[in-house]
Parts: sequence; structure tokens; C-alpha cells
Amino acid sequence: MAGEQLSPRDAEELAECFTAHARDLFGYACVVARGDRALADDLVQAAFEAAGRAWWSLRCLAEDRRRGWLRVTLAKIAVSGFRREAAFRDRLPRIEARYRQALADTPAQALSALALQRCWQIIQGMPERQHAVALLRWQQDMKESEIAAVLGIAEKSVSVHLHRARRKLIAQLGHDYPFSCDDREGAS
Repeated sequence: MAGEQLSPRDAEELAECFTAHARDLFGYACVVARGDRALADDLVQAAFEAAGRAWWSLRCLAEDRRRGWLRVTLAKIAVSGFRREAAFRDRLPRIEARYRQALADTPAQALSALALQRCWQIIQGMPERQHAVALLRWQQDMKESEIAAVLGIAEKSVSVHLHRARRKLIAQLGHDYPFSCDDREGAS
């Protein structure tokens, strides 16, 4: 089917697949991309483009198998991209530097931007699962139940990881970190 266009029915089925899996795949992509939402969007798009090219074989799979295929494909695309672009790993600090510069009009804005940058640096250094939970909660604004579904872990585990992440932020930054208003009850 390479080089051919999808039939209207196949295109409709692929659109249904997108509707069913795009949000979950985006959450996974955010974890893979270490919080870079633009890259996560690109990875999701690339995974669904690959799905369109392979739809003739994917259409026969059960939903859970399609989900797995999409995740594996997204991960392979990301790894390939990381290998091609070694500078990718330095992309987030450059984005934050531009953001910090744009907000540096007043001392309060500069301090706020610096605190936010420091938070993201601390989150980047957290253990993998804690890092993923923190990004999905504080960058994607997902509820604990949504995070649990995306990562395939218990909701209580999500709560524990968020609690530990908050404690690390407070220990390193004090109580005036940007996520201090994020209470546990409001997160679920």
C-alpha cells in the first residue's frame, strides 16, 4: 500500500483510531520528550503518519495491540530523532532561556521565571516515574486518574509520586515554588 492513498473507509477508521488513542499517546510522548510539548506533538503526528502507511496491517489489530504499536512506533521515531539531533537534549534550556528573557521586564517577573526554570531543572533530575508524573500533572494539567491511565499505574502510586515530587521541590526551593497551589485534592 506504499505510495497509495487510504480509501475513505480506511481514512475513517484511522480517524477513529486517532480519536481513541491520541490523548494517551500525547501523554506518553510528553514523557518520552521530557516535557517538550512541541516535540511531543510532532512525535504523535509522526506515529499516526506511520500508522496511515501501515494501516492495511494495523486495521486488523485489537485496540490494545494498536495502542502498543503506536507507542512502540512513537518511541522508535523519538530514538531515531535523538540520534540524528544530539543537540535535542539541550533544547529545553534554550526555550526556557528565551522565556526567561521575555519575562525579565520586572524583577518580580524575573524571579518568577527563575523559580520556574529551577523547578523544571529539579523535575528533570527526578527518577523516571516521578518525572513523568510531575510533567503530566504540572505541564499537561492532567488529573491523577488520567495520569494513572496514561502510565498504566495505580492512582495511589500517582499520588505518592506527586507527594514525593512536591517534597523535593519544597526541600530545594522552599514553599514559594510555582506549583505550591497544586493541592492533592484538586489534582484528582
